Amino acid sequence: MTLPITYEARGRVAHITLRRPERRNALNAEMSSLLNEYWLRFAASDERVALLSAEGDHFCAGVDVSDPSKEAWKGVPNVGVKLEKPLISAVQGWAVGAGFTLTMMSDLCIVDDTAQFMFPEAKLGLFGGITAGLVSRIPQKVALEFLMLGEPLPAARAYEVGLVNRVTAKGGAHAAALEWAERLADAAPLVIQTIKRATLETLPKSPAEIAYPQMGYLTEIAQSDDYKEGVAAFKEKRKADFKGR
Repeated sequence: MTLPITYEARGRVAHITLRRPERRNALNAEMSSLLNEYWLRFAASDERVALLSAEGDHFCAGVDVSDPSKEAWKGVPNVGVKLEKPLISAVQGWAVGAGFTLTMMSDLCIVDDTAQFMFPEAKLGLFGGITAGLVSRIPQKVALEFLMLGEPLPAARAYEVGLVNRVTAKGGAHAAALEWAERLADAAPLVIQTIKRATLETLPKSPAEIAYPQMGYLTEIAQSDDYKEGVAAFKEKRKADFKGR
């Protein structure tokens, strides 16, 4: 059975590919969990650059409302998992909602001329908060127009306002992003990582970008063996034997 997202290490580049084209790569609970797993794998790996792309005509139609993750934020790069190495997104077709968030939180983004971004949450009555950080990445009024009105943002306009790095002809985004990834993989890794770290520390973060990781730490504590041991020791009126896990 083919996984809805795959991770392939090719040389020094980690290829992370959304593979659910029949649903326009809409993110269900399994996919959010896999993204979190793959970001952790990439962070700990020898691969120097990650390339996020998608099978089919569209990058990602957002969250699959028939099977959403309760912790979708864990699948968001640089939020669910801190990445010190660069991440490039290659986008074709629609990148909607959570799909747009994946591209926004990537370090670089190359699209083809079929790409369109949309964030319809205001029309749906929900908001996760991470994309508030868009105002620190493109002009504030353009960001608010995009987030509040929920209208499509085509590739040319996305490039014009600085949301993406490059627009290629149809079908060319992946090859162009891979060429950049290989160039970055050949560069001095400590310098690249330091540039990323320093620029992310300079870039203002949305409240959600700060809050979600903190919530994750608290959840880990609440689900830990140490918590269970502490409760058991209290009930049994003995000294707890904590293991740090």
